[in-house]
Amino acid sequence: MQMTFANKFVAVLTAGLLLVGCKPPVKSSDTTQQAEPLIIALDWVPNTNHTGLYVALDQGYFAKQGFEAKIVQPSEDSSSTLVSSGRADLGVYFQPNMVKRLNKGEPITAVAAIAQHNSVGLMSLKSLGATSPKDLHGKRYSTWEDPVDDATVASIVGAPLNPVPGESTDATSALRLGQFDYLLAYYSWDGIHSELKGVDTNFFYLKDADPVFDYYAPVLIANSDELTKNPEKYKKALSAIKDGYLYAAKNPEKSADILLKHAPETNKELAHASQKYMSAQYLDEKGDWGRFDYDRWDRFFDWVYAQGLVKKPFMPQAGVTNDYLPAEQK
Repeated sequence: MQMTFANKFVAVLTAGLLLVGCKPPVKSSDTTQQAEPLIIALDWVPNTNHTGLYVALDQGYFAKQGFEAKIVQPSEDSSSTLVSSGRADLGVYFQPNMVKRLNKGEPITAVAAIAQHNSVGLMSLKSLGATSPKDLHGKRYSTWEDPVDDATVASIVGAPLNPVPGESTDATSALRLGQFDYLLAYYSWDGIHSELKGVDTNFFYLKDADPVFDYYAPVLIANSDELTKNPEKYKKALSAIKDGYLYAAKNPEKSADILLKHAPETNKELAHASQKYMSAQYLDEKGDWGRFDYDRWDRFFDWVYAQGLVKKPFMPQAGVTNDYLPAEQK
């Protein structure tokens, strides 16, 4: 998928919310009680960032925790808007996009890291001849005109940028058609997609250019007020989701099949190749899922302030917590 960082890459697939992977109402372990609704908003169409969510749905992990879970795709509103307005309990989002939201005082908090390291980078055709990010300076850059994204790219390739505003849902085809020279993309989707299509590209990871760009993307966010009001709900939900991602980490083939079962429109070959890569990205060195390194989180927000992208520095651990995650893996 081309770079999105939240609502920039949301596909307008329906006029309202498209419910994905829904199941009939289930009973909790207490058969006298109806299962509690749990709505999870994606950032984009279903892909391997989301596999653990679909596994948790498919394998009954949500039902075991007493939830009737629905995974939804936003059509116009981003996942952060759905979460901050109380229309979704959890949402898939990205640390860089939280800058604007937190700066506006929106009540969102990152409660789990879906992947432990950032697989975002700059992708160009190999025929362009770039051997390092600096070689992209002056080349045409596909932009969504997000200040944080653009400042990140300028920091790596050098200012000023040569921006080409616009949207492309197939980065490889857009590069081949000459719509632009390079773009921000996820290796886990666009990078792998280009390889499967036999297109030679160069991919420069942001985190390799500067460790400060090993920010968290994607993450799960929740409404800050709701976290305070009902902490047990979110602890149970994250327990189910963690089980889903642990399964996906250990079973890439089976979990890719589960993703395809719930999102059959997904490219099968790409889903399996991407899942093989992503299954190795979900867990930290201890084999645990979801935990944030607060220092790494803060370093990126400190960089944002140093670039003048916000007027006031963020407080330490702004908009992030590990408090609702299950105990660490032993």
